[in-house]
Amino acid sequence: MIEDLRRLEEDALAAILAAVDADELEQIRVRYLGRREGLVSGLLRRLGSLAPSDRPAAGAEANRVKKAVAAALEGRLEQVSATEVHGGGDPDLTLPPRRKWRGTIHPVSRVIDDIWAIFRSLGFTRARGPEVDSEWYNFVALNTPLDHPAADEQDTLYLGRGLLLRSHTSPVQIRTMELYPPPIRIIAPGMVYRRDTYDATHTPAFAQIEGLVVDEGVTFVDFKATLAEFARRFWGPGTRVRFRPSFFPFTEPSAEVDVKRVIVREDGTEEETDWIEIMGAGMVDPAVLENVGYDSERYTGWAFGMGPARVALLRHGVRDLRLFYENDMRFLAQFA
Repeated sequence: MIEDLRRLEEDALAAILAAVDADELEQIRVRYLGRREGLVSGLLRRLGSLAPSDRPAAGAEANRVKKAVAAALEGRLEQVSATEVHGGGDPDLTLPPRRKWRGTIHPVSRVIDDIWAIFRSLGFTRARGPEVDSEWYNFVALNTPLDHPAADEQDTLYLGRGLLLRSHTSPVQIRTMELYPPPIRIIAPGMVYRRDTYDATHTPAFAQIEGLVVDEGVTFVDFKATLAEFARRFWGPGTRVRFRPSFFPFTEPSAEVDVKRVIVREDGTEEETDWIEIMGAGMVDPAVLENVGYDSERYTGWAFGMGPARVALLRHGVRDLRLFYENDMRFLAQFA
């Protein structure tokens, strides 16, 4: 049988070399490598009639012949195609080559990784929670009553029976505090879902990053110092940070955190940007601590939440959030 395979290989290689177009090569491929009527397949079906001791060698030789014929077909097809394209002459080496697409990390994922790396170096651990959660974890435990505007059906995607697609990553705070006693220092990236209009600055499904610190003696000074250090590491040492009073049901006091960056132009000159909001944050409301069984007289904490997609917008100077989600390789290739 091995001799038959070798003769078959010689015949196939000779036929491939003599082929003049792609149609003829396809006929040769079907004749020799076709699954049903192919000559190599026909020989393989005879393996069962061989002595058990002869089958391994015959099978290995059959695989070698298949690979050799397939490689010869591929090589000859490239030659024939080049001849057809260039009219039988030499290929035009001045044409730009075709490049294969190269995969890379998505710009939003890269921002998440960079943020995580900074907080990990500050002693944070990573936490996660379910994307389908209950009203208790998404609202009530976070000091947000169900008659609050944030819990309205126009803003939240309800699934029925008290379940919903989480509208922020803050439920991970509650689940973590239920499982572990203080001290807690976590960061929780994940997808969240809202009934937002899909436009240049909003999308109904997006990534969010939550941070939480709870311990004895945690103060507003710790809160400001940690987030200011994060901003300087992420945006650059010359970054200025501003905390504006705000309101969130689960933090008191609450703040919007803004940054003012220094951009270095190609000519070496520096330009300072306007104030840009990057996150909402604040000291954890005592009611939230009590909802998980913590002693709010003993423990204090702070938390923040930010959208890495918007941070990616600022980092790369992109004006439309939708560009990150449309899978246009011409756009995404810029971040390879």
